[in-house]
Amino acid sequence: MISPDQILVKPSRSVLIGPAIQATLTVAACFAIVRWMDSLPLWVLMLLLLFVIIAGPAGVLGLVYNLLGSAFIMERKKGTCRWQQGFLGLGLGTRELVPFPRIDHIEVGGDFEDELGSGDLQDVVRWEVRLVKDNQRVLEVTSITQARRLSDESLERANALASALGEMCGKPVTLGTIPEWALEEFEDGDTDDLDEDETIEESEE
Repeated sequence: MISPDQILVKPSRSVLIGPAIQATLTVAACFAIVRWMDSLPLWVLMLLLLFVIIAGPAGVLGLVYNLLGSAFIMERKKGTCRWQQGFLGLGLGTRELVPFPRIDHIEVGGDFEDELGSGDLQDVVRWEVRLVKDNQRVLEVTSITQARRLSDESLERANALASALGEMCGKPVTLGTIPEWALEEFEDGDTDDLDEDETIEESEE
């Protein structure tokens, strides 16, 4: 989320898996305690109750953080960038704090040209928005992973975020680019799709 005063990057939806499992197991443990309280051994009930006490709050907090919290926050008024710790998916505490004067530049990079062991290009492309400090330490703000055929769209989103970060902190930005040979392939692919559509319409007539 980008606003005039702050930029928020939400946690990846994949991080929801852990807290969701914790919450589901907690509900199952509560059901087992209520349903079989009279038949289960006392030590089993104690273990289930202990699990509920520990995993229950952790699962709920994890779900709330991943749905409503932020993994990265840049605030104009405070002049800082913060990375949430994300311990057990809870987002507890600040893992990294970088004031604007310590930022050297913002950059976008990716693995568009990386090859597999077979020599073929990867089917999935990952773009990373990075913050580089004045000591050349690189911190990842976020990453966007998408199929190769949609990599131009994901790069546009990454570049837009990097530009907003650079504007807010007043630092230079190095945008990511797609090689010219790949741009030609994108254009050829669009033309082929158009020809196929026209052929289908003509055959239907």
